[in-house]
Amino acid sequence: MDLSGLSQLLLKFKRKLKKVAGMERFPATRSRHLKDPINDPKSIFAILMGLDKQKYLPHADCTSHARMVYLFDAWPKEYHRIIRFVNEFKIDHVFVSASRSADDLNDLLNRKMFHHVPEGIDPAAYKYARYDKKNIDVLAFGRKYDQYHERILPALQRLDRTYMFEVVKGHFIFPDRQGLIDGLARTKISVCVPGSITHPERSGHVETMTMRYLQSMASKCLILGHAPTEMITLFGYNPVIEIDWDNAEDQIEDLLKHYHAYIPLIERNYRELVSKHTWSHRFQQIKEILSNGSQPKPEHSPMLFKHSEAQVSVTI
Repeated sequence: MDLSGLSQLLLKFKRKLKKVAGMERFPATRSRHLKDPINDPKSIFAILMGLDKQKYLPHADCTSHARMVYLFDAWPKEYHRIIRFVNEFKIDHVFVSASRSADDLNDLLNRKMFHHVPEGIDPAAYKYARYDKKNIDVLAFGRKYDQYHERILPALQRLDRTYMFEVVKGHFIFPDRQGLIDGLARTKISVCVPGSITHPERSGHVETMTMRYLQSMASKCLILGHAPTEMITLFGYNPVIEIDWDNAEDQIEDLLKHYHAYIPLIERNYRELVSKHTWSHRFQQIKEILSNGSQPKPEHSPMLFKHSEAQVSVTI
């Protein structure tokens, strides 16, 4: 990926971050004068999905002027490792997808070098079926919220509704990415709950908006679950139907029965997503942070975002 002059260094990593308790304060990293990191050809920008020094090391350049990292899944249990990584490789800016993690890490480091840049999405990579053609009533993909699943399963079976979920833990519902895209497009209700609720042993106290919410919006699904506070702040309203624990069975039945009444919310979420929450918007936010409030240069340059085997070219 090229961020208007930033060197292309995009790394893929495994998601292996977990929670921490009891944290002492770390010494601040060295301060170094940075000359226009956005347009400096000797700057390094890496996208990491976890910390693995062996994967990062081949790209580490001791002559680089500025070193920047975008880090997914900065869970509390890994805060110590993240700080050590930052100090060892003398990273200047770290962009993290969770706002709470950015605040926690800045406090530990006693220096504001962690910045919250939420996950984004390329809406063009997804699709959606007409509302009258959606034939998956409820979908819980990814982490299954067992407590909620046990509440709604009998009701959905009684109503003879199509409910797709992870039958065996660790086994994907869909065989591949295209299967997921097709399945989401045909889904009416997507159940989305943050990892701080479903997997607190991994996510700890960090409640954050993940890709699952954005994928559901891009596929024009009605989202049922719980909206992280940072998501409500980002959107300016709550785009999620919150679970009614007192009437979970009646709620899911009512949502399906009156599904068309929620189409305005689904359409609003989609418009909001496309206009404010794509990867292009996130990259622009990174540029503005790096430019320290100065106006970005007018010329546009293509950026190549590499994630797993997919490559998405965007222009900002």
